[in-house]
Amino acid sequence: MTFVSRARRSAFTLIELLVVIAIIAVLIALLLPAVQSAREAARRAQCTNNLKQIGLALHNYESANGCFPPGGESTNYSLTPFPGTQFVDGGWGTLARLLPFLEGGSSFNALNFNADYNEATGMNFTGASTVINSYICPSATRSPDGGQDGPDPNDPISLASGRGYGYNDYGATCYTDIDPQGQIGNDGASYAATPYRNKKSRADGLLKQGKTRISEATDGTSNTIAFGEDAGRDPRFLSPYVEGYGDGLAVNNRPIIGAGPAGGINIPRRYWRWAEPDGAYGVSGAPNNKLRPMYEAGAWNLTGTTKGNNAGANDELSSFHPGGVNCLFGDGSVRFLKDSVNVVTLRGLVTLKGGEVLSADQY
Repeated sequence: MTFVSRARRSAFTLIELLVVIAIIAVLIALLLPAVQSAREAARRAQCTNNLKQIGLALHNYESANGCFPPGGESTNYSLTPFPGTQFVDGGWGTLARLLPFLEGGSSFNALNFNADYNEATGMNFTGASTVINSYICPSATRSPDGGQDGPDPNDPISLASGRGYGYNDYGATCYTDIDPQGQIGNDGASYAATPYRNKKSRADGLLKQGKTRISEATDGTSNTIAFGEDAGRDPRFLSPYVEGYGDGLAVNNRPIIGAGPAGGINIPRRYWRWAEPDGAYGVSGAPNNKLRPMYEAGAWNLTGTTKGNNAGANDELSSFHPGGVNCLFGDGSVRFLKDSVNVVTLRGLVTLKGGEVLSADQY
């Protein structure tokens, strides 16, 4: 019997190797979006949990005080020809008042609510510079990144310490001025950024001026937004309001305690900080407004051009989650509001006593 010997193949040929590499590359290309999607899903879940924690704190505050805290920013309805923004509930935002109910007692105890959060003497810097993880969305990106905004060139205490104040990605929706009929071209409307704004139609949100009792929310707490994402704000953003701006009247009668706010009363408010009352905002248009630019070219700008344009995270509902934003409602539930939500429906979700009839399938 004759045996025919066959040579053993000791390795892949070059063509076979290239084919294997190509197959691996295709698999990676197919899997990468799924991995990224899974990571974003996890981040969005964490963001939802942050808002749930804020919701629990909000209701624990209400149980302890018989009311919800003020929004920090609110509306002066006595102004003409239409209502205007005011800051009359002290130099603090809502999130600062919630700290004892978010296991932030140490930071809260370091704060003196009789003076501004950024008092020039630095009496509140230790507490207000604390990074509160529940106030930061994990999907948000900004500059500088991290939990603090970096040394403020107008704040000697911040410069000396080499660090900034704590960031915030969530704000109280303190009012809405979306036209009730969804009409365009009204007072204060901007066809580019906020075509549906009607300043004469301003209406309070759940967290407004002073104390808000649950009974005031006649629309129902389950139909009224308390907090919404406004993620990614940083020193490149510019508020239209300065530190000395108080109740919207021509004469500034805002009380100055001690040395006053760091940098003086003509410095724009830093509304990306959890301690700042301007962290609250009015809702004037649909979520995630894509208008650009939404911030200044340089950080800590004093005289920029994009202030108040309501683009992206510039004082509006905005997030880094595809398709919409997370919102905390007055009953403590968190829901995802789509970018495509009708603006009239959105107005109804912000007002606490507008009398709108809404169903969940509308948003």
